[in-house]
Amino acid sequence: MKLFALSNLCFFSSLFLYRIASANADGRETEHAILPPRGWNSYDSFCWIISEQDFLQSADIVAKRLLPHGYEYVVVDYLWYRKKVKDAHIDSEGIDLIDEWGRMVPDPDRWPSSKGGKGFTEVAKKVHDMGLKFGIHVMKGISNQAVNANTLIYDYDKKGPYTEAGRQWRAQDIAIKEKPCAWMPHGFMAVNTKLGAGRAFLRSLHKQYADWSVDFVKHDCAFGDDLDEGEISVVSEVFKGEHNRPIIYSLSPGTSAAPDMAQKINGLANMYRVTGDDWDSWPDVAAHFSVARDFAAANMIGSQGLNGRSWPDLDMLPLGWLTDANSTQGPYRACKLTLDEQKTQMTLWAMAKSPLMFGGDVRKLDDTTYGLITNPTILEIDHYSSNNKEFPYINGGKEGATGPGAGANATGVRSWIATGTQGEIYLAFFNLNNAKTAISAEITDLGKALPGWKLNPSCKGTEIWSGKDFGVMQKSVSTEVETHGCALFVLNCK
Repeated sequence: MKLFALSNLCFFSSLFLYRIASANADGRETEHAILPPRGWNSYDSFCWIISEQDFLQSADIVAKRLLPHGYEYVVVDYLWYRKKVKDAHIDSEGIDLIDEWGRMVPDPDRWPSSKGGKGFTEVAKKVHDMGLKFGIHVMKGISNQAVNANTLIYDYDKKGPYTEAGRQWRAQDIAIKEKPCAWMPHGFMAVNTKLGAGRAFLRSLHKQYADWSVDFVKHDCAFGDDLDEGEISVVSEVFKGEHNRPIIYSLSPGTSAAPDMAQKINGLANMYRVTGDDWDSWPDVAAHFSVARDFAAANMIGSQGLNGRSWPDLDMLPLGWLTDANSTQGPYRACKLTLDEQKTQMTLWAMAKSPLMFGGDVRKLDDTTYGLITNPTILEIDHYSSNNKEFPYINGGKEGATGPGAGANATGVRSWIATGTQGEIYLAFFNLNNAKTAISAEITDLGKALPGWKLNPSCKGTEIWSGKDFGVMQKSVSTEVETHGCALFVLNCK
């Protein structure tokens, strides 16, 4: 148990040093997203129906309970501009709120402080007063509603209608109707960024978010199958100039994303989803192993990003008290993952240095879930570890290291390795099988993944989730791992 106390001390000391190192004399960050962002997102617990009251109540709890652990962003997920009326759903048409320039504005029935054209300004101020940072989800391009109304395009710099070639430009001039959002075809479509008017619309849209004092923008339907390099470039350029309040630029969804695709845009963003939506089912968790491995192997973890670094995003953590995808019901049920599966998710996310965005209802945050998302060793690994990669030199069952399955059908055993700031080695074993499995690794093989490290033939080690001190392990590290479970070792082999 001494290791837990030491880990707590190291974590909070490191967090304090990070906050000093990441700011210069006048308080501005010297490098943006220097560490994988952490926070809370409303989607897993409220879907799209969250209200201002529920959001601010949740933010207050995040500030008191999770901010000390680095969870600093609170994000309103999608459709904050949609009226909550009978039969409304994610692909409803004609019930959204837009201004005279075709830009989305919050539904005042759910966000009363937005009345009078204030947008999210008042909400952002209250969030900032709590010591947190405020984020919103936005969609690609322009809404069908704006196109149908053929609204004028706003010139942000000239503060009036966008004019070029002797005429005022409108929504239908820039809309690309043959490029709708794949999963919301009646909601949004791409804009033509080759046109000055198309770029002007996007600029007016995202400069407005900056004016609302937004700190985090989750840009959906612009990556993966819906990749739009033109739009990403325009938005990135807007945020690149926001020095007074740097904005985290997050891309989503990541369906069919691959490292070569991410390499085209990682320098333009700070986070980008590499899988589809992750919900509380084992197939969803299992589908992340090969994807996370590929992005780590391509050296994408912590690579160049917008005004700093970028991070492959394995999606939110659907733990605790939740709702369902596409629901119009708030949080009403418990996470369906077993406790072992939840530990596996937390461990893989940390070993892959994914952003940690908790999705459960913080108003009903139970002790077990709280312990999972604030485990000091997990948080230390997620922020400060290095050399993060899949470790293939393991033994476990008949199916070997990776097993015959892939994606959501993955089986067999997996392992990841990373190194700590004090010379420790983190070694995680994962059991993707449907039965308890013994997993082992030869200590001499650790050096294969860590070239240049001089390791002893024996290691002292503790397993984090059980708290068990394994003492000095000769030649190999081995343990039995529960179905869909994991073991996370902190090893001293020098």
